[in-house]
Amino acid sequence: MSEKLFENTKEINIENLITKINEVVGEKFAILDEKDDIEKWNTLPKLLLLEEENAKKVLSFVEFMDSLLVPKEEKAMYVVSLCGLIEFGNLILKDYEEGSLFTLADYYQNSSIEEIKKTIPIVGDPSLLIFVRYKTLDLEGRKELLKQIVTEAEQKGVHTKNQILKFIETKQQEMQDQYYDEIIQENENR
Repeated sequence: MSEKLFENTKEINIENLITKINEVVGEKFAILDEKDDIEKWNTLPKLLLLEEENAKKVLSFVEFMDSLLVPKEEKAMYVVSLCGLIEFGNLILKDYEEGSLFTLADYYQNSSIEEIKKTIPIVGDPSLLIFVRYKTLDLEGRKELLKQIVTEAEQKGVHTKNQILKFIETKQQEMQDQYYDEIIQENENR
């Protein structure tokens, strides 16, 4: 069942967001199904410390997410995931549009903090996220594509900032003229 976190957009502010997420988690604590989910949830109050521009970006993300037909528990987990990305992935919110933040929050939902720290330099590249969103509208497809990109980067030993930037640029050029299905099939054949 799809339910909005906020029926009235005028109610959306950081304080109300924290209260709402805590209410949802309180009603169904089992949504925090990983130990690291609890640590990410514990960073929720740090949203109060965000600079105004970043706070507006979070609220815009919530409005975007609230327009989707997903259960409120899942929406709460997207916010918890985003909090984890801000805290443990040092996400610079102003570099992203709402759709890319949603893709990241979805990709890292129920991920470990270690996974965030390890892969965010690759997955968190704004141009890569836009590129992946362009390749497929399907969230599961986006996650699969991002997983394959991370796996390939790890196999190639891509670690430094320059290596990551070059890898992402090369990967986007390789996939530019391919359809999503062709990319997935090619990677499965490797």
